[in-house]
Amino acid sequence: MKMLLIIGPRERHAELIRLIEIAGVHAYTELTQVSGEGLTGKKLGTAEWPERSTLLFSIVPDDRKVALLAELKKFRTKLYPEEGLRVFVLPVEEEL
Repeated sequence: MKMLLIIGPRERHAELIRLIEIAGVHAYTELTQVSGEGLTGKKLGTAEWPERSTLLFSIVPDDRKVALLAELKKFRTKLYPEEGLRVFVLPVEEEL
């Protein structure tokens, strides 16, 4: 199993959820008001830097990881350069 951490544009939140569902993943957690700074700039939710990001994470079996990453790679090609999408894949050693 793997945990996928997906950070993307808040304005594209519904599209990201749809991609998760298309990949056959039916369980995830979302944080929709994420602030931070990265390669595509600042997303701080302030007057000066008004944008925010969304963070989704999901524990998926290895076969679903492959499907979800494929969908996310296709999605990334449709984003504007300043939107940005980061996906991190982490091992899951145990689940309680």
